[in-house]
Amino acid sequence: MYNYLLHLRTYLIIKRKQLSNAVSRQKGRGYTPFAILCEPRTGSTLLHTYLNFHPQVMSYGEVLREKRVAGLYTSPQPVSAYVFKPHSPQIKAVGLKLFYSYLQDPFYQSAFDEVMQRKDVRIIHLVRKDLLKQYVSLEIAKKTKVWSADRAHVKPEREKMHIDCEDLTRFLDLYMQNQNYLKGLFQQHEVLSIAYEGLSERPSEVLEEVQRFLGVQPRTLLSLLQKQSSRPLESFITNYDEARRTVEKVLNGSL
Repeated sequence: MYNYLLHLRTYLIIKRKQLSNAVSRQKGRGYTPFAILCEPRTGSTLLHTYLNFHPQVMSYGEVLREKRVAGLYTSPQPVSAYVFKPHSPQIKAVGLKLFYSYLQDPFYQSAFDEVMQRKDVRIIHLVRKDLLKQYVSLEIAKKTKVWSADRAHVKPEREKMHIDCEDLTRFLDLYMQNQNYLKGLFQQHEVLSIAYEGLSERPSEVLEEVQRFLGVQPRTLLSLLQKQSSRPLESFITNYDEARRTVEKVLNGSL
């Protein structure tokens, strides 16, 4: 059953922070800047919504993409224009999401460069340990156009699925290339690495670690999002064993 009370509570927390920013006369940059660095389907929206439940954290999520889609981001703009700007003193941490794919997009490359140059930006590196599940989740999201769910009645995809192992290999190769590149890119930043599996299975423990990393008082955080499907992959992937062998082969070859 959809939790309307939680929805209202979340809405009010976000609106209160926005109002505080709008009316504050003492705005500044005395907050911890952060970036959630990740690939799609690693739980970044889940983490983003959790963080926005905290009254002292302002997570702007995919603000750069949203501005671009709305036609407000027609040329590369500094992150400071939309995110790392002056905020109310009540806000103690401010950040956004940066996807690996931004590295190959001229519109977002400047955002990466700016974050890289600012050594005070703390990096939350969000990964998914099970790369086959990540790939399958991405393919299903592309097909269904459903990228997140906040209602229990959203039904998972029930059709059988055949994995194109050549496409899976390309996905894994690019993933590993980006991982290796980014490890060197943020060596001088404070980095906290967390996994989707921990965030979904032990949210209280992981979220407390994230909040301490951002320098805010840990509290219980809630999210409206729900897991879209919990089906084991072998129940609907027709060539599951072949796909698993492909993942193992690529990962072993990268060691």
